[in-house]
Amino acid sequence: MNNANLLILIAVLLPPKALDILGKVVDERTLQTPYGDFGPLALRVAPGQPAVWVGPYTGLPTRTDPRATLIAAGLLGLQRVLIWDEGVAVNTTLRRGQTTVVTDYIDWTCHQPATFSADKHVHMISHADTESKLPGPPFCTQINAALCQVLPLIPQVVYLGVDGPRRETAAEARMFRLLGADVVGSNLTPEAALANELGLCFAGLVTIGNRSADQPMLDPQGELRTGLEATLQVLPDFIRVLDTLPTCLCAGEL
Repeated sequence: MNNANLLILIAVLLPPKALDILGKVVDERTLQTPYGDFGPLALRVAPGQPAVWVGPYTGLPTRTDPRATLIAAGLLGLQRVLIWDEGVAVNTTLRRGQTTVVTDYIDWTCHQPATFSADKHVHMISHADTESKLPGPPFCTQINAALCQVLPLIPQVVYLGVDGPRRETAAEARMFRLLGADVVGSNLTPEAALANELGLCFAGLVTIGNRSADQPMLDPQGELRTGLEATLQVLPDFIRVLDTLPTCLCAGEL
């Protein structure tokens, strides 16, 4: 039985078989939306664990329209979306390979649609009512609490979203730090705002892949691979913890 209520989008590089830790693939789909096709997504089921939809994700300029991403989650009947991204550390206390949980964001993108406002297709998700909703928390506090439970020492960060794939300059890195950003990436904005409009519970994990351009570059010592493996190992526990929590409607919390 498909009891999935979570979509995990993977924007980090993992070995092909690594996701088997989330269970065997029992279904695969590419969904058609008014904003283009989105997929392929795989439904994975492991013994004693809720089913979960999983798919690759990329923040490159050629990526799928981010509106399709969130509409696809709604078409699958899902309420929760987690994107696992790789980012650049602007905060000088963060180290390569460290995984962080996002609590707020700055949207520095300029080439991606950031709203469903006045969009005739928004009715495709039954609970979407963008005109009457009050703004909710930028990232689901319930999903974040589950992440912090399985990763108790995880830092909480502010994410600055860029279009990519160009890296920041040293001057830009210093500016981003002054703005209050901790990490820079290309996969969580404008998705966070779009998810909020649709009443979806949305969260972001970011594993640090590099330090910002104004910091000394250190030779890699396998820290990124170690950090990715450690985070992957706790995802089954995260899925089980999250399944014990009642579904919240983030856009209605305030």
